[in-house]
Amino acid sequence: MRRAPGRPAPPDDVAGPSSTRWIQGEVEEQTAVGRVFLAALLRRQLRLSLIVAGLLLALLLSQPLVAWVVPAYSAVRVFGIPLPWVVLGALTYPLMIVLGLVYVRGAENTDDDFTDLLR
Repeated sequence: MRRAPGRPAPPDDVAGPSSTRWIQGEVEEQTAVGRVFLAALLRRQLRLSLIVAGLLLALLLSQPLVAWVVPAYSAVRVFGIPLPWVVLGALTYPLMIVLGLVYVRGAENTDDDFTDLLR
């Protein structure tokens, strides 16, 4: 890969302070190496969001399936309301809150790791 004139070569000591300046410069100037770092960040964020969304969908879509497979589950009534409706109506929101907190924490950890890499 060709370097632009005047650009320093990657440092030999990866853990040294000059390497962090080099990495930060690569990202800020959007060079090929900087794009690789940003693409890795975006891949981690996408993977996290797909995992959380997939888990939410799997849990929500499993409710009608359980009601269909286990007829006794749908026969139970709570205050005159079928149990599957109570589960979908009342337990869905705490589930979304918990998954939202998991997502935010994971996204913050990903961003912190990337920021630490730039420092």
